[in-house]
Amino acid sequence: MVLLVPEIETAYYIKLKEVKWQRIYSFGEKMFGDEAVRTYNPETGEWLDPETLNLDYVFLMRPFETYLPKMYRASDLRRHAKVCYVTYSFLVTSRPEMEQLEYNTHFIRNVSMIFCEKQGTLEYVNHKFAETICSGDQKAFFCGYPQYDLIAPGKEDSLLWPRQREEGVFRMIWTPRWTTDPKLGGSHFFDYKDQMIGWAEKNASIDLVFRPHPLALANYVSSGLITKKEQEKYLARYTECENAAVDRTTEYYDTFFSSDCLITDISAVMLDYLFTGKPIVYCTSPNDQYFFTPELHECLYKVESFDEIIKVVEHLRTGDDPKKELREKVARILKPEGSAAGSILSEIKKDYNERRHESC
Repeated sequence: MVLLVPEIETAYYIKLKEVKWQRIYSFGEKMFGDEAVRTYNPETGEWLDPETLNLDYVFLMRPFETYLPKMYRASDLRRHAKVCYVTYSFLVTSRPEMEQLEYNTHFIRNVSMIFCEKQGTLEYVNHKFAETICSGDQKAFFCGYPQYDLIAPGKEDSLLWPRQREEGVFRMIWTPRWTTDPKLGGSHFFDYKDQMIGWAEKNASIDLVFRPHPLALANYVSSGLITKKEQEKYLARYTECENAAVDRTTEYYDTFFSSDCLITDISAVMLDYLFTGKPIVYCTSPNDQYFFTPELHECLYKVESFDEIIKVVEHLRTGDDPKKELREKVARILKPEGSAAGSILSEIKKDYNERRHESC
């Protein structure tokens, strides 16, 4: 079953808590149908007690739990079932502070089975939680990243593109970062936002899809970098432009595979995009060496200005792509042979059978 757990939004300094249930219920029930289980009743304000679900294993994907009601946090769920953790993102860097964030002690101490996305994080977990892992209280595995099991070229063109595929038209996706904080990689949204849509407005030989991070637009407004009215006016330019569009969908692989290149800031989507085999134009950040491995850096076309973006794209349009083999090599590292989900399921079955054997 898929538990639909709405987030709790808290307004600090005043006693106000709001349960955001509409969007997650709409998405979850459309995606999972009868497998979806509502955990909150908006009419009564009551939460479904997880103990009544008779669970054996519960999978959590984020190590941050303040947005969850207490009964659906790992510290409480562990009383009813074995808590399993599959990280929500692929940790491409080996920076200790990033590993400490995704595998933080406060969360992991309540997890029974930890499924790591790569060998490096397995080694980190085995070292950090050596005592409980050696005692058998916790188990850790390298199984790969399940999301990558879903990656495959779509059979049909993405409906997001403003026009059907035309000869001579170059399709680009732009994914600026959600935050301008330089410590978190920074964003080129405000550097290039007008030039990017202006490029599409003046050049009918390109199709542009602007895909903001789900947190980006709201964060730009709440940070005071742009007003809501200014933002709406900007987004309207994409609606009015016949060869541009804004992508706010949850699914994006069909759009990725039907594009010609990605223009991006620091973002996990570039890892997904590697599997398309298409070129990646990377807008550099002063701190980018902390976020990516040298191998990943080498396979990107790095630019430091909008003029350089245009220059690189125009060159890529000729078909010359010298970094293609480097990208393919990194993609093979990210996704080993076999199914990550299948490996996880195998370990769950093994653990379940061991538990049954011990209880006999």
